[in-house]
Amino acid sequence: MLAASVSSWAQTPPASPSQGGTLGTVTVTGEAEVQGKDQMQTKKTNIGKGTQDIRDIPQSINVITEKLIDDARLDTLKDALHYSAGITFAATENGTDQDIRLRGFPVATVGDLLIDGMRDPSQYDRDTFNLDRIEVLRGSASMIFGRGSTGGVINQVTKKPLLADQTDLVGTVGTGGIRRTTIDLNKRIGETSAFRLNGMFNKAENGGARIDKSGIAPSYSWGIGTRDEFTIGAFYLDVNNVPPPGQRYLSNGTFANGVAQSSIANLRPGDFYGSASDYLRGRATYGNASWLHTFDDGGTLRTQLRSGTFERSQWGTTASFCNRAPVNNACPPGQATTAAQLNPLTYVLRNGLAPRADKYKGTYLQSDYSNTFTLGGMKHEIITGVDASREEADRFGAFGGVGTNYYKGFTWAGLPNDDTRTALVPAFRQTSDYAAHNFGAYIQDLVQVAPDWKLLGGLRWDRFRGNFSQTTYANANAVVPNGRSTTNLSDSLFSYRAGVLYQPSPTQSYHLSYSTSFNASADTYQYVTQQTANTPAEKSRNIELGAKLDWLDGKLSTRAALFRTEKYNERTTDSDFAGTSYILSGKRHSQGLELEVVGRLTPQWEVYGSYAWIPTAKIDQVGSTQANIIGSRVGLTPKQSGAVWISYQATPKLRLAGGLRGATQNRPLQGATGAASTTAYVPGYVVGDIMVEYKFTPDVFAQFNVTNVTNKLYGDQLYPGFVIPGTQRTFQATLGVRF
Repeated sequence: MLAASVSSWAQTPPASPSQGGTLGTVTVTGEAEVQGKDQMQTKKTNIGKGTQDIRDIPQSINVITEKLIDDARLDTLKDALHYSAGITFAATENGTDQDIRLRGFPVATVGDLLIDGMRDPSQYDRDTFNLDRIEVLRGSASMIFGRGSTGGVINQVTKKPLLADQTDLVGTVGTGGIRRTTIDLNKRIGETSAFRLNGMFNKAENGGARIDKSGIAPSYSWGIGTRDEFTIGAFYLDVNNVPPPGQRYLSNGTFANGVAQSSIANLRPGDFYGSASDYLRGRATYGNASWLHTFDDGGTLRTQLRSGTFERSQWGTTASFCNRAPVNNACPPGQATTAAQLNPLTYVLRNGLAPRADKYKGTYLQSDYSNTFTLGGMKHEIITGVDASREEADRFGAFGGVGTNYYKGFTWAGLPNDDTRTALVPAFRQTSDYAAHNFGAYIQDLVQVAPDWKLLGGLRWDRFRGNFSQTTYANANAVVPNGRSTTNLSDSLFSYRAGVLYQPSPTQSYHLSYSTSFNASADTYQYVTQQTANTPAEKSRNIELGAKLDWLDGKLSTRAALFRTEKYNERTTDSDFAGTSYILSGKRHSQGLELEVVGRLTPQWEVYGSYAWIPTAKIDQVGSTQANIIGSRVGLTPKQSGAVWISYQATPKLRLAGGLRGATQNRPLQGATGAASTTAYVPGYVVGDIMVEYKFTPDVFAQFNVTNVTNKLYGDQLYPGFVIPGTQRTFQATLGVRF
């Protein structure tokens, strides 16, 4: 784990007219809340279509502020999400790292990852150097965000220009050749304008794995604090990494028939069994603009535009373990290694996964209006808006001799990091492409029906259209296509949201809510068959009963929620419809309890805790071809998961902090069914992280971090055939200065 930027400040521009109107679903008045770098607690969120009080949102929300990101050295989105309970990660054959599960459901890259409330569906290595905070909204949310969002959405809030002159420069060195530098420069240009520049340079080596990336994010705002506020910005990230390899599960026989053990038993964290040919290259480039207009009556209209191009190419390796030397580039039958047999002389076979390259383009436009008014003797807080998008992608697969399961040689378990052969480079040809359009319109009203009671209702309509093409070739070595099939998809659906809030005091809020979501047939942009085109969208719903309570004069917040999330017409296969369409006969659900505590116990002690208990995550109904999995637990859904971080200000200059994060036993998916594997698993784990910070002056500090203190070997990203271990023990020393 590498160092995150300890740059930037709380997003607290001077009070402006926009702070007195309706933002999202509430009326915000008074001075903006201090949050972000200064504390881990926040009572407001941007997860909706504007700034809202968390207590007025009838769903569970978890906010990871910049202070926690900086304290624990969470320099990627995935690192940060390890501190949000109920989230797990799937490994994938093509190496993408954004297959996230929340409450047992996929956080699909098409609609559930956001930047400043707008879609961020492309696949790239997301760094935190330009993030002020990360917000996780749990449960169905298509009424706000459109298609997707069954388990919830994850919003990345970027840093904005402020009316101040200030620069943070931070450098970190650490084990594994860690070198990371970040800069956060903010310059006030005029009475109402400012420029901000965030930059990052990061290198690290660990055996054969490597991190080599850099990024820059300039932005300029004018009209700050006036009736019309404008911001323009850009973002560029360049990545040239070598990813950690996957490790195949051990067994008493072959993987398919044996009794599985954890693939990571008795191996050392950080051992690299990959190849000199492994790589991950990517670029993310986009521009953005926003305009916030405040009307005379306090209403606001916020319009945002973002357009960009994202490129990614990866070829990774999986390592399998064998008692005998490989024969025909494979382990001899019956010679797969069990955990008890694993030793330094165990053969380790390297097989390349399917190389793939993608080029993605996306343009997103949305406009949201909010206001507060009285009608029929009741206060209404309304938000309404429209959004539109155009998305295009070209996908490429390897051809010729280098392809799926390409054999990259072998080593021994006691000799990792030894592949010095000449690196191979895959050759690519186009395999598919698509172009899709989406338009959505919504309206939501929060009505004060009695002094302590509020009712929430919302409705959204989405229209999706896409053209998907697949290219075929005569053989594995052909460069010129010999065929092309095209599928046209079109769908339109309504989404709903309803809630009741009881707020008997400013420190108490109780809610009961119902919300829906849908997943169109093309949400992953991989479905290009007529069978999929003939299948309507899947639908889901979420029911939640929760409480949000503040203590100690508001310095400590606690949240609790009982939830049931259900996908009630999932796509399944049936022998009677083979080759023509899927059927929507599938059902699955998860239900459980989520708890959170964040804030200050005393002026010296600060705490953050997130916990999820999901005792039930079950396949309820499927098509005839998958009937054997009914009643199975859903994969990638451990029964318990959580994280805690505690900070203690020992002296005015010295601060100590530490945390634990972990989960109970976890199992990968069993193929594409969604059920948990009956043979493969990784055991439960708990990992500890610690931090010591010393401030020489208010503007100069030193920080020392140890990640994974006990060097615990644990399974982090799971796939049916392999697992990617979590980060090994890492030491980091940081020096930061503000001027």
